[in-house]
Amino acid sequence: MHQLNRISLSGLRAIETTARLGSLSAAAEELGVTPGAVSQRISRTEAQLGQPVFHRSGTGLLLTDLGRDVTA
Repeated sequence: MHQLNRISLSGLRAIETTARLGSLSAAAEELGVTPGAVSQRISRTEAQLGQPVFHRSGTGLLLTDLGRDVTA
């Protein structure tokens, strides 16, 4: 539990919004920031968690097992 206190709330919001809407640009629009800011928040949170929450591919972003747990 102590380690969870170090996870960025804005990063968790970025992950949840991106997963729900399916794209960085849609998440950015809802959050009122740029897609680059959403991407940076997700990357920082993944670094804090020590694992990726999305599989990145040419066709988009897919949640990893951890990403599904985080957004559940």
